[in-house]
Amino acid sequence: MAEPVLTRGNIWLVDLGQDPEDPEQAFVRPALIVSDDRLHHPRLSMVIVVPGTSTLRSLPMHLEVEPDSDNGLDTPTAFQTEQVRAVSTRRLHSVIGRLGVVEQEAIDEILRTILRL
Repeated sequence: MAEPVLTRGNIWLVDLGQDPEDPEQAFVRPALIVSDDRLHHPRLSMVIVVPGTSTLRSLPMHLEVEPDSDNGLDTPTAFQTEQVRAVSTRRLHSVIGRLGVVEQEAIDEILRTILRL
């Protein structure tokens, strides 16, 4: 099997560390790659992700996604755009799936809003 490719829209299990400062996300959790594929050069060894949580709060800056066979999630997950961050590719454990086109467009719109782009 080929090595998983770092691609925008893929959902990975990512280790965000064991010692978070409140309100940062930590531990191994699903995260959506939102960086442009041009950033995914082996020499850079980093991606930009939006972490997911199984704690659903119905906040406008969260995109809630139901599990399906494409995204590989095993529980409803809220992707927390306010937690967007760059991480080393060494933190990536495994790709679990891919976000659908409609949901990717929704994440893009939320990111444009919260980052004032």
